[in-house]
Amino acid sequence: MKKILKVLHVCSSRAWGGGEISAVKLAKSFKDYGHEIYFVAHPKGRIIDECRTLGIPTFGMNLLRNIDPISSYKLRKIINKFGIEIVHVHMSRDLVHIYLATRFLMRTPCLVFQKQVSSKLVKKDLFHRIIYSKVDKIFVLSNFLRENILETCPVSGGIVKVIPGGVNISLYNVDKKIRSRIRGELKILEDTLVIGTISRIDRAKGLSELVNAFSGIKNQTKQVKLVIVGEPTYGEENYNLELRELVNNLSLNDSVLFTGYRDDIPQILSSFDIFALPSYEEAFGYVFIEAMAAGLPVVSTNAGGVKDIIQEGINGFTIPPRDIFSIRDCLLKLLNDGEYRLLLGDEGRKIVKEKFDEAIILKKYEDEYYSLI
Repeated sequence: MKKILKVLHVCSSRAWGGGEISAVKLAKSFKDYGHEIYFVAHPKGRIIDECRTLGIPTFGMNLLRNIDPISSYKLRKIINKFGIEIVHVHMSRDLVHIYLATRFLMRTPCLVFQKQVSSKLVKKDLFHRIIYSKVDKIFVLSNFLRENILETCPVSGGIVKVIPGGVNISLYNVDKKIRSRIRGELKILEDTLVIGTISRIDRAKGLSELVNAFSGIKNQTKQVKLVIVGEPTYGEENYNLELRELVNNLSLNDSVLFTGYRDDIPQILSSFDIFALPSYEEAFGYVFIEAMAAGLPVVSTNAGGVKDIIQEGINGFTIPPRDIFSIRDCLLKLLNDGEYRLLLGDEGRKIVKEKFDEAIILKKYEDEYYSLI
């Protein structure tokens, strides 16, 4: 019988994007496996609400960017009270709080850091060498992130482990009746081709470029719509207004649909024919493996961790960031060839089964946890 692990996740982000969603999914999965899981999150962020809905014991804490003795003391109390064995930190700025919280404990928990995003800031000064010296293991989602953290942080390659995101592919076997129901809800005809995207409404996601590329497509193909699923999170509200104004200025109001936040991702993906998200850079791109699990061809950029997911011309296409004409050309190629769309979609599902199956990914995390205690 396996030992039950006591793990505390810490993430002070107020946003709700791929990194935050992945952190909550990981915590829930380990809770379902029978481990004791706890979460410290920002009191006004979505993470805390999601965790409580899932039955994960959660503590609201506004962790400051600088040294914060009060928060460190509160973290120390949580670690002592619940006998935490592993602290899993999801943002680099939270490492200092855990460092201070665990100083001089009778039993110091193992410290794991999840590198979620890339950084150009080099952190190899004495302060960061001290903080990172206490990190026992670093998980990254892609080879791109592995290279980035080795370049910017005072860590050795021996503690950095690439573990990609994973999905339960069975959740994406959606009945065709669901596709029809979702399309009916969105007022999309069955014979209309749908280019869909799921993302935070963020400038760096390349949504303006996608809308501009779609404008060129509409001039050549009438029976096509663009569906944008997602909402602006903290600090992104102005760009949301700007994007909607762009749609209006291009006279695309009847062809571009904004659904807002949806939690029925497998079902909404079933209503798409193509998935496109031309981000300027993705640390990994969890939503791409969701789209692939749903049998969709994918279009993105060749920047960042996406290169670990998309095989050119096999399950999708990658283009240079901000290249509106290349986005348009890739989308037109897929729109004009239904058999090719299905072929790429089938290959995408195979890749998910082989490389991104949730059970395989969770086993890797569990094995790494056990290796530390």
